[in-house]
Amino acid sequence: MDDHIKDIIRDVGEEAFYQSHAYGNVSNDAKTPLYPGCKKYQLLNAVLKLVSLKACHGWSDNSFFEFEAFKDMLPDDNVLFL
Repeated sequence: MDDHIKDIIRDVGEEAFYQSHAYGNVSNDAKTPLYPGCKKYQLLNAVLKLVSLKACHGWSDNSFFEFEAFKDMLPDDNVLFL
């Protein structure tokens, strides 16, 4: 299991996490390539990386959602949901 998922489970509480629908979503997102053929990033770790950058650099919510331009730089069949 990915270390990020373990951290999420620890923070939320293991029992509550597994009982929620979030587990299935997080598990799927941890396995879903950012775009077909992408070997480096899955959807979950790409989103976690972007959120981490947002927090570290104090980006506002508005500036963060400007990343829609970044999504346009990826292949058309990417799964990033900005």
